[in-house]
Amino acid sequence: MASIQGLCHEGLKYVDEDTGEEKLIPRANIQDGYVYTIGDSERKDHLMMLCLQKYPHLDKMTVELFVDHYMNHPDEMEKNMRNDKEYMKKFKC
Repeated sequence: MASIQGLCHEGLKYVDEDTGEEKLIPRANIQDGYVYTIGDSERKDHLMMLCLQKYPHLDKMTVELFVDHYMNHPDEMEKNMRNDKEYMKKFKC
């Protein structure tokens, strides 16, 4: 068993009740897979805002995955969209 002391900058502190020793579960080191310039970061934020306003029922992380993919692979994203018959029903060809 463990007794939780609380969150801190380094992670989660707790006391191991068997040994009485204070321990730390380190904070996860999660980094964004893509690094953007300031301008690209502002563009990403704008695209995120537009997508989340248009599709509020979607999970923010899902939208972010699509926005990141679009920003880093625009040709591939457009190709995928053009191959999507359901999506292309909205347009005259």
